[in-house]
Amino acid sequence: MDQVPEDLIPKDRAKTCRAGSPDWPTPTTALTPPPALSNVIAPFLVMRQLPTAATPLSIRRNTPALSFLLLTITLLIPIQGFAAPAGERTSVKLFTIGNSFVDYPTALLPALAKAGGKTLVLGKANLGGCSLERHARYLAQAEANDPAGRVYKTFVDPKTGETRAVTLPEALSSDQWDIVTIQQWSQESYKPETFHPAVDQLIAAVRKYAPRAEIVIQETWAYREDHPLFHKNDGFTEQKMYEGLRSAYHRLAAETGFRVMPTGDAIELARRTPRWTFVPDKNFDFKNPPPGQIPNEPTSLNTGWTWKKTKAGETKFTLDAIHLSNGGKYLGAAVWYQFVFNTNTVPASFVPPDISAEDASANTPAPPSRPNGSAKPRQSPPWP
Repeated sequence: MDQVPEDLIPKDRAKTCRAGSPDWPTPTTALTPPPALSNVIAPFLVMRQLPTAATPLSIRRNTPALSFLLLTITLLIPIQGFAAPAGERTSVKLFTIGNSFVDYPTALLPALAKAGGKTLVLGKANLGGCSLERHARYLAQAEANDPAGRVYKTFVDPKTGETRAVTLPEALSSDQWDIVTIQQWSQESYKPETFHPAVDQLIAAVRKYAPRAEIVIQETWAYREDHPLFHKNDGFTEQKMYEGLRSAYHRLAAETGFRVMPTGDAIELARRTPRWTFVPDKNFDFKNPPPGQIPNEPTSLNTGWTWKKTKAGETKFTLDAIHLSNGGKYLGAAVWYQFVFNTNTVPASFVPPDISAEDASANTPAPPSRPNGSAKPRQSPPWP
């Protein structure tokens, strides 16, 4: 790939990633398209005002909308691994093997597909916090006729609509899937030594039980900067997590020839724009949070601080710096939509709940204002 232009590489990302930074924090890992795609991307750069190396820095710093980033990311998709299918797809049977890091970006995918006039059949073998190793263990139990392998209890049969508990072989055999996605647990996503041999066993199972399906690797994303993982004084940062997971997934892609679903790249690039650079609420009392109140975090692509019920029935002020916010879910769904249907557009008619029309469009003038307000206690989803 081309190298990132030198004037886009910050000397100190930790500094430039904060509010009010005069620079555009751009990944040191090259995400720019190769020259071969320049003739394809150029029209979209003009139409959507995407920043390029030739764009004045003042403009590059102020490109806010999520949709701007979608075209940059998704136009990279065909060059990773296997070639994309020829022509735009109108219907796709998609099956996922993962955890909440696939539940979140696909949460809005059915509605997005409907708005785009597409037919989507979505099958899931997802378990909260489930690693490749656990999925492979359940697979081995299922193939040994051990009831312990019947762990996918909310599987929706694509033919009958019935919800039932199934094994992974049963789920994979339930339909003629076009695409099957795999991914690692987020806590191990940046550790390539954790991928094998489990991923090889899962790949073999897909080839056995869903032989016509294309296997795709979903690149997951790094946690938000205020996650406790990055505050252990060991030098580990959000940037290092992202670089580690991207390297691990692309190493797997190089080994297998599979395409990469660049969800993590999209989230990371969005975080490096002024609109979506996370800024903590300096006016919020985190040590003594007012009951029912949450900090103002309009630029976060992650869920952030919430009040949730404990098993004891109490409400607790809790940080979720892992899962995606509504804006993050929309960005993730748009990446999946463009990937699985092999298109470079997103239905303009679809505006997700709790997302402004401006943020869902290509003309976002400024971040929305969300004052501190009451937040109903919520049950957090399983952490991945």
